[in-house]
Amino acid sequence: MKKIILLIPVAFLFFAFIQQEAIKKENLMDPKELAAKLNDPKAVKPVVYNVGTVDQIKTAIKAGPVSTDEGFKKFRYEVSKISKDREVVVYCGCCTSSNCLNIRPAHKYLVEQGFKKAKILDIPTGIKEDWVQKDYPMEATE
Repeated sequence: MKKIILLIPVAFLFFAFIQQEAIKKENLMDPKELAAKLNDPKAVKPVVYNVGTVDQIKTAIKAGPVSTDEGFKKFRYEVSKISKDREVVVYCGCCTSSNCLNIRPAHKYLVEQGFKKAKILDIPTGIKEDWVQKDYPMEATE
């Protein structure tokens, strides 16, 4: 009986953790839109941050998973180098945007720091399906 009583708060915390706040549509950027900007030689390129452990989108700055102390520290450092009026896009791609533990803290940090053009790359399935398989621009692999 004691084990069950102890498991109830743990289960509650687990489900509270996975029940993340929904991402607002205005905070999302469609992959097609980002790919078009990266492919257009005349377009002003957004600053793109990879806040996960997945493949590198062309021009992306790899911060690593911001769900770790090391990744979040690196992300904050990289963000400190850019102007707050730049368009900034964060992506992870390890899972869907709606379930990712990395993009929300990254986006929240950008907004808290005053970045008005902060976006989350909308990855409804995964980086492979929503970016790589569509032949959107990727960094060359060695």
